[in-house]
Amino acid sequence: MYLKNLTLLGFKSFADKTSLNFQPGITAVVGPNGCGKSNVADAIRWVLGEQSARALRGGEMADVIFNGTDGRKPLSMAEVSLSIGDVDAEQLTAAGVELAYNELTLTRRVFRDGGSEYFINRTPCRLKDIQQLFMGTGVGRTSYSIMAQGSITQILSSKPEDRRMVFEEAAGITKFKAQKREALRKLEYTEQNLLRVGDLIREVKRQIGSLQRQAGKARRYKQIMIQLQHLDTQVARHQFDVLQAEIGERQGAVEKLRIEIESCSENVMRDESAVGQLRERLTELEHQISESQRRGVELKSDVDRHESRIEFNQERLVEIQKQHGNALNDIAQAEERRLAAEQELAAAGGKLAASTRALEQHCQTLKSRREDLSSVENELIRQQETLRQSQSDLFAAVQQLTRVRNEINALDLQKQGNVVRLEKLSAEKVQLDEECAGLERRLGEFAANVEAERLDAQKQRGTIEERQHRLHGMQDQINELSRVLDGLLREQAEKKSRLNVLEQLQAEHEGFGAGTLAALKQTEKVLGSLADRIRVPDRYVPAIETALGHHLQLVLTEEPEFAQQILSDLDANKKGRASVAALGLSRSFDTTISAADQLPGLQPAGGGATTPMQSAVHAMAIVEADGAVQPLLKGLLGRTFIVTDLAAATAAWRETGGAADLVTMAGELLSRHGVYTGGYVNGNGSCKAPSSILGRKNQILELQTCLARLQDQINDTSRRKGAVLGERTALQDGLQQAQSELRAREVDIATREGEFNALHKSRRVLHEKVDTVVYEIQSLATQEHEGQQKRAALAAQVAELESRERELQRQLNQLSAGLESLRQQRESANAVLAETRVALAAEEQLADSFRKQKQPLEQRRRPIRRLKNRARRWTACSRRASRRAGRPRT
Repeated sequence: MYLKNLTLLGFKSFADKTSLNFQPGITAVVGPNGCGKSNVADAIRWVLGEQSARALRGGEMADVIFNGTDGRKPLSMAEVSLSIGDVDAEQLTAAGVELAYNELTLTRRVFRDGGSEYFINRTPCRLKDIQQLFMGTGVGRTSYSIMAQGSITQILSSKPEDRRMVFEEAAGITKFKAQKREALRKLEYTEQNLLRVGDLIREVKRQIGSLQRQAGKARRYKQIMIQLQHLDTQVARHQFDVLQAEIGERQGAVEKLRIEIESCSENVMRDESAVGQLRERLTELEHQISESQRRGVELKSDVDRHESRIEFNQERLVEIQKQHGNALNDIAQAEERRLAAEQELAAAGGKLAASTRALEQHCQTLKSRREDLSSVENELIRQQETLRQSQSDLFAAVQQLTRVRNEINALDLQKQGNVVRLEKLSAEKVQLDEECAGLERRLGEFAANVEAERLDAQKQRGTIEERQHRLHGMQDQINELSRVLDGLLREQAEKKSRLNVLEQLQAEHEGFGAGTLAALKQTEKVLGSLADRIRVPDRYVPAIETALGHHLQLVLTEEPEFAQQILSDLDANKKGRASVAALGLSRSFDTTISAADQLPGLQPAGGGATTPMQSAVHAMAIVEADGAVQPLLKGLLGRTFIVTDLAAATAAWRETGGAADLVTMAGELLSRHGVYTGGYVNGNGSCKAPSSILGRKNQILELQTCLARLQDQINDTSRRKGAVLGERTALQDGLQQAQSELRAREVDIATREGEFNALHKSRRVLHEKVDTVVYEIQSLATQEHEGQQKRAALAAQVAELESRERELQRQLNQLSAGLESLRQQRESANAVLAETRVALAAEEQLADSFRKQKQPLEQRRRPIRRLKNRARRWTACSRRASRRAGRPRT
């Protein structure tokens, strides 16, 4: 079996998947510091099942996962695979792994959430499987094949007991020792389970009576419930019959009501059909009545129309006759008006001709006057246009002069403002220079303070890290103490449980007969049992129990009468048989004769005398008992010796001729009668078996002593843990306070840095303001120079514009005088033209009046003609109407 390949993914510094092939001939891995050589050894130890993070140079198991760098993100999983070649299949089978492969790949994964997985040839398995696989092979997380830094020195300086583990690992027996510990642990667990099963059996037996009573109650309850169900069924049947009868009665009543409703419905339908017929007849009659009424109305309207027509014709005839008379009168008057209008029309024609000739003369005069006025107005318009042009030129010259003067005034004002601005900028520059100097001083002080605070914070951070490391060490110490305390408490609980069981067995006299138990309950006369009054070392317990036999259950009392009374009570109550020893009789035993006198070379006190073959010990020499039972024990064990085995017992019996009882250390007996007693018993004669009466007492004493020792250890460990916890609490409080102070200091440093940056920014702003002020001063100087040049040019332009303004003003005065004379000529021409227009208007008015007189006369002639024609038409119409009416013509 050899190491063939190692594949790492996300383990410590191996972020990417890295595969290392160990070809034959590779004996070492070399490289510079920090390249990952130790991480390779840690990976091999980790994949073999290492559970201690400190052994892997970490604080917790998640530290083996790649934690990221500045350029890479951390991973969430670490995986290491170890391939081993040339594996013996028989070894795998012996380790409990059924794999028919000569190459084995172990894989272990761990996640940041604490989850862990193990694989053998990509098959999920347990950590225990991997440990069993390499147990006894010299390969494992704690084996000598992985020697970390300092391990050799530790082995050389360790105690022989610790160094023995390395030799056992090299010899390959650790596997069997582990299996032995596991088997013993299972046996102990099975023994405890048997004790619990016995307790459960006794408890179940105790509860059987109560359960039987409960079962009887349940059976009675079931019978009563059946009867109740039967009664409920009968009551329900009775109620069902009553309801069925009521339903029948109600259905009969419903049928009667339905028949009545049907008969009433038929009567209603017949009545409704008769009403419908009557309604149809009424509708026909109403239709006939309405038709007769309509015919009567039509006839009445015809009669009224003919009567009104007759009346109208009569009235029309009377009116026509009146109009005929009026028409004759109008014709006569119209003839007279026609003659007068013709005379007036002739006179108006003569006057109109004379007025027309005068009007033509006035029109010619008006035309000549208009031509004169037009020439004067044209000349006036030309002079006005010249005047307007001159005014425009003068206005433009005045505007330009005003603009130039305004520019000169603006330059003067700007110059004054620049002087004031220059003074302000000079004062501002001086103030900014002072502020810059003060700011520089503050920046220097701030820089020194910030640097000092950073150094203090760095020192405090180092102190905090030191306290954290110390706190981690204390936490490991607390965990170790907690582990030790848990182990002690678990051991104490196990021993208390065993002690309670043994004390219960001792109190209940487990293993005693029923008669003995009944006799022991008479506490007034019974002093107890013989087993309660003696003490025997553990190694001699099987021998003494065999020698005493049933005498261990002897019931002790003072007087023979008490013994007789106890036996009488047992017989009367039929509680069994018992052996009772009266100590009063035992004191009169003659114990001067001992079997030791007949055993040549043996001493009863166990002083080391030997037979030619083996040594023997007198039973009384190893039994401790109260003085009251010493005579009784001498009578029972006076002829009993303890030897090593049956061979020694047989040799001693032959030498003594059967003068004593010989008991072996294993509990085998050779009586003085030559009878051998032995074989298998529960516990094989062990003093640790629960059925051993004397061994049980020794176990109780041993457990009590052990529990007292454990309690002292628990108290000491608890005190140590409490002291470490108190120290850790104080350290945590100090660490929290230091962290709070560090955070407050870091906040102060950040605040100071912010203020320092703000001061830097203020200094930059001040420098910018100074540069701006200097630039503005330079700009003002440039503007002053340019303003002076521009003002000189504008002054020359003002002189030129003023001379031009005077010339244009003179020309404007001349044009105004000529324009005034032309206006006077135009006014005189307008006056003459107005007179001519008045005369023309008078003539035109006169001619219009003549025309107007002629037109009404013509209009008067036309109505007269129309009236005459209309009279003639009315005369004809009246004649036709007279003929139509049948009356004679008038």
